[in-house]
Amino acid sequence: MAYHVYISNSGSNFFSHFLMDEDSGALEPQPNIELGDSPGAVTVRPDGTQMFVALRSAQKLASYAVDGEQGTLFKLAETSLEEGPPYLYLDDSGAFLLSSYYGSGQVGVHGVAADGAISAEPLQMIPTAIRAHSIQTDRSNRFAFVPHTNPSNAIFQFCFDQQTGRLTPNDPPKIEPATPEGPRHFAFHPTRDLLYSVNEDGSTVSAHHFDPEAGTLSSFQVISTLPEGFNNEDNTTAEIKITPDGQFLYGSNRGHDSLALFAIGDDGRLTAKGRYPTEATPRFFELAPSGRFVYSVGQGSGRLRSYSIDAATGELTPLEQHEVGASPLWITFVKQGS
Repeated sequence: MAYHVYISNSGSNFFSHFLMDEDSGALEPQPNIELGDSPGAVTVRPDGTQMFVALRSAQKLASYAVDGEQGTLFKLAETSLEEGPPYLYLDDSGAFLLSSYYGSGQVGVHGVAADGAISAEPLQMIPTAIRAHSIQTDRSNRFAFVPHTNPSNAIFQFCFDQQTGRLTPNDPPKIEPATPEGPRHFAFHPTRDLLYSVNEDGSTVSAHHFDPEAGTLSSFQVISTLPEGFNNEDNTTAEIKITPDGQFLYGSNRGHDSLALFAIGDDGRLTAKGRYPTEATPRFFELAPSGRFVYSVGQGSGRLRSYSIDAATGELTPLEQHEVGASPLWITFVKQGS
C-alpha cells in the first residue's frame, strides 16, 4: 500500500509530492504540483477525494479534486479572504471549513458543498483575540477549541452546531494558563478524554482533562519540551502529535531543533523520554497513518527528514532526507487509489 505525501511550501508556489511505501516508510519523489500561489494550511476529506488549501500569499481558500492514483490536483473552487489563515479544519460532517486568523484575532466558518465549492462569504467571523493559531473540533463534532499564543495566552472554547456550522462561546469562553505559555496547536488523545496543547512561548506541553458533556478543559500538567540547561528564550515550539495507539506524544522545538518524545501514562500525565535532532526550525511534522513513521520538515533548511518509530518505546531512528520547497509548513497524506 502507498500514500501520496504532499508538502506545503510557504516560500514556494508548489507542493512537493512523494509516494510513501507504507511498509518501509520510504519516499519516492514525484513531480512538484504547481499551485500558482504559495500554500499554507491544508485539510482533506476523510475519503481523500478533495483537498482544501489556504493560499496565504493570495489571501484565498481553494479546493481541489485529488486524483487518487496519480496524486495530481485539479482546482474546483476558490474564495477570497481579507487575511490568510494559519490553520484549516474540515468538520466531521464535511460541510464546514473552520479557520483561524492570527493577525486579526478571529475564527471563521465557510460552507462547503459536496462538489467542493466554498461559500463566497464566511457563514461566521467571530472576534477572539490576537494570535489565534489553530482550530479543531472534538470527536463528537460538538465542541471546538482555538489556542492563542502570547500575549493572548488562552484556549478559546466553543460549542459547534454541525447542522448549521454555527460556533457559539462555551461557558467559560476560554481557559488561560497560570503562566504565559502561549498555546499554539493541540491534539486529542485517540481514545481518552484528554487534550494536549503545545505551548509556543513556554516551550512546554500542557495536559488537559476534557469534559465530553460540557465541552470544557481543565489543565493538570505543564511539562517542558527542552532538556535541562537549554535556554528557554532560544526556543519556541510548533507542532504536536500523538501516536494512534495513544502511548506516545511528540512536540517540535524550534531553536533546539528537535522532536521531544513523551510517554503518556495511565493517568494521562506525560513523562519526558528524550529528544531527536531535526532539520533547522521544525515548524511542522506529521505521523504516517499507520503510526510507524514520522516526517518532519525544516522551515530553515527546506528539507524533509523521516524516522521510524519503535512501537514499544516511541524512540525515533532516522531514515531519509529529501529536498523540498522553501519554508515548508504542512504535510498531508492521501492513500493512493482513494
